[in-house]
Amino acid sequence: MGERYHLLDGIRGLAVVNMVAYHFLFDVFIIQGFQPGWRSIPAVHIWQQCICWTFILISGLSWNLGGHRLRNGLLLNGCGIVVTIVTLIAEPEQAIWYGVLTLLGCALLLATALGPLLKKIPAIPGAAVSFFLFLITRTVQSGYLSLGGQILLQLPEQLYSSGWLTVFGFPAPGFTSSDYFPLLPWFFLYLTGLFLGRLLLNRPPECLKAKIPGLSWVGRHSLIIYMLHQPVALVLSMAVAALA
Repeated sequence: MGERYHLLDGIRGLAVVNMVAYHFLFDVFIIQGFQPGWRSIPAVHIWQQCICWTFILISGLSWNLGGHRLRNGLLLNGCGIVVTIVTLIAEPEQAIWYGVLTLLGCALLLATALGPLLKKIPAIPGAAVSFFLFLITRTVQSGYLSLGGQILLQLPEQLYSSGWLTVFGFPAPGFTSSDYFPLLPWFFLYLTGLFLGRLLLNRPPECLKAKIPGLSWVGRHSLIIYMLHQPVALVLSMAVAALA
């Protein structure tokens, strides 16, 4: 392993703290029923998107640091399966299918498989094209490609007729998940982080070595915190409901 860039850990740690807070409030307002429409509030949606974008961009950036990519990809997918099983048992109506851990695991494995090809693509065009593809595939789940609110291409209905393509972003009718992150569009955001990381880490600035007290530690242990915080948040939300 090379020198650790603690600032990246700190940014990831900040996202983890926000994620824990978001999921606790989600459990209180949605699962315990205090405010069923909470998630549709614009400020809440922006907050949730900022957390997700940070996780995915930092994960893509960190791909450039190497280190046990196959093992880590399989581990993330395994943890994603555990989250699905636990949520199915604890709260079937809010079960998580193809959540963010599954996305990060699949993206890590896919980027690794495409590694020889990705290395041939210059970083700046790669980041620009990847982000553009992310933008136009944001509405894939709704059946079309779009940009700036304008429909560019209506996608074939056959893509959505089977559950086999759900992980790619083509959910079958009736599919629900409280934390759905398919490969489209999110793999393109992961690639955006990967290419930006190549630029940043080519000549890493000294500030990347700076530690953010507390947050850098949280960022280094983000996976185990993610796995543990879900049941803790649910129990705390049940306590809030009981007290109320």
